Amino acid sequence: MNYDWNFARLFPYVKAFIAGIQTTVLLTVLIIVFGTVIGIVLGLVIRNRIARVCLYPFIDVIRALPPLVLLLFMYYLLTKQIIGTTVQAFWVCVIAFSLNLAAFTSDIVRAALENVQRPAIDAGRALGMTDKQLTVYIVLPCVAREIIPAMTLLYIAMLKMTSLASIINVREVVFTAETIIANIARSLEAWTVVGLIYIALVIPFTYLARRVEAWAGRGDHWTTVV
Repeated sequence: MNYDWNFARLFPYVKAFIAGIQTTVLLTVLIIVFGTVIGIVLGLVIRNRIARVCLYPFIDVIRALPPLVLLLFMYYLLTKQIIGTTVQAFWVCVIAFSLNLAAFTSDIVRAALENVQRPAIDAGRALGMTDKQLTVYIVLPCVAREIIPAMTLLYIAMLKMTSLASIINVREVVFTAETIIANIARSLEAWTVVGLIYIALVIPFTYLARRVEAWAGRGDHWTTVV
């Protein structure tokens, strides 16, 4: 019943953990950038009825697939036998999770655009604003305020979801821990370190997201224009 904790056995692997953290952060940043851009484009496009009919089946399929299933599907799809070249596991992860993020982002953006208050737009037109000014000073701020809470939750989920990349041998934090455990057989210590790493990554981002959400929620500096 008395477990012999021995974190000293992990000291030789500090650099390996640091490299794993760097890979995790890089994965997260790329997924957020690509997934957000694709999602915004889809959100704008699916406002059109014809585009919505064509794209919604694809979007719904992506959302329905568990992230691990999507990751493994893309891993075996993006190979030389299927597409003529084999995509590196790192980029397979970026592609798969970017699609996952984009599928959810698209509906968030679409709903935010549809929720822009018509009186605010009419007031802007009454003030003589051009379409560009309406977009910059009214539409975009309103959309940003709508999507920030949901998007920050999705971004945090993406950060944690990168742990699934270890399944296809991407050398992020979890893969690093599994490799270390195979060498020194100190599972509890290794997973404790992994847990602390994710806590250190997620909690500051969570507090930052709350501050951004609180700032966006004020809305005073946006509504003054109307």
